Amino acid sequence: MKVRYRILQSRWPDGGEWQNWGFFYQRGDVEDREARLAYHHNLDELHWVVRTIDDNMRGKGLGLHDAKLALAGCGDDYRVPLKTYSYSGQHEALSGAVNAIEAKVLGIPQLDPRKVPDSGMRLFAGRANRPLAHRVAHLLGLNLSAVSITRLPDSEVHVQIDEAVRRKDVFVIQPCTAPVNEHLVELMLLVDAFRRASAGSITAIVPYFPYARQERMARGREAISARVVASTLEALGADRVIYVDIHSEATQGFFTVPVDRLQAFPILSDYFRDKPFLKNAVVVAPDVGRARLAGKYAEALGLPLVVMQKRREASGSVRTTHVVGDVRGKIPIVIDDIVASGSVLQEIPELFKRGARDEVHLAITHAVLLPMALERLDAPWLKELVVTDTVLVPPVKQHPKLKVVSVAPMLAYAVRGIYDGISISPLWEHDAVRKLGFRKPSED
Repeated sequence: MKVRYRILQSRWPDGGEWQNWGFFYQRGDVEDREARLAYHHNLDELHWVVRTIDDNMRGKGLGLHDAKLALAGCGDDYRVPLKTYSYSGQHEALSGAVNAIEAKVLGIPQLDPRKVPDSGMRLFAGRANRPLAHRVAHLLGLNLSAVSITRLPDSEVHVQIDEAVRRKDVFVIQPCTAPVNEHLVELMLLVDAFRRASAGSITAIVPYFPYARQERMARGREAISARVVASTLEALGADRVIYVDIHSEATQGFFTVPVDRLQAFPILSDYFRDKPFLKNAVVVAPDVGRARLAGKYAEALGLPLVVMQKRREASGSVRTTHVVGDVRGKIPIVIDDIVASGSVLQEIPELFKRGARDEVHLAITHAVLLPMALERLDAPWLKELVVTDTVLVPPVKQHPKLKVVSVAPMLAYAVRGIYDGISISPLWEHDAVRKLGFRKPSED
């Protein structure tokens, strides 16, 4: 299998650093006008960019040297450098070659397939967060297994497993981030394909679980969507599910198969552990519902806990009514599970009224980051937003104040423990990052 490719790069608007985010490729070792130009990307969330590239390539007969033309209309934050690279592999499906090229483009070491021990474990990835999947695979001493996922012209998704999985323990990584429904259907099709291919067991690793905030009927006559997702995954053949910091812990009860509810607080708290400002800090829960999680951060960092109490007004707006705990002269570390619209930032000025210092740090697991949130990050008193890579944040959304730490070591430890049949409970300890020998986020 010989493939020639050129790297697709993207950046934060207004002069951010260029990052490799995909590639254009053609099969063969020489320029061939008859060979179809294709591209592989991590831009699913930016659907308008994907549609623009698809439209530019459709029926145009573009070659690899024309790849720049495929970006017409995408703006100044996308480019294709001139250099062309070559890849050569033996006896593998095209999807296997794409895996190897992607790992190299992302700067993640790819193992020589001939030196990877043949075990009963197979690790696959959907399209939602392939960089995270590559990191997990590398920590496990594996390469990602080969699967072709194709979007058909009528918008349907086709899944083809490109290697044998009979009697293998299959793990598939697919956080169901935007576009949520597309990534969820993709996960469902993957699970179904593995079952039909006689996999020995199927573990769905869903770091960001979809519809998690629709876990109950709030007003009646509405779907409990989280239950629908859980029931469907089970019905399709998932034997186990892993997720990280789900919005409502009760969702675990929707499953009858084993569920591993991982938590990111050991990784996020370790980021702050040696910071100079920590001696003057407090951990703040933005509402009573997050108090339990905030308590774990406070215990891990040895800091006081502060809880904000909110009330929803008749107009639908939310107002902070009480702040329980002393914030006078303190630096707030505000924690939460999801940052979508960034509404938590609207409540922080209430802390300043109670005497908190105007230097705020946010520690939030899932960085959904809608456009409104990116605008709110410009607040002068916000020093940083620390998130995990459960959600893939494309370069055009990587605000200068954003810091990303990886959950890959945690996921790799969980996968290895499940496969080997040993306990993974050490992941819940406050000092798990250091006790288990995970690489510190600052060293990534």
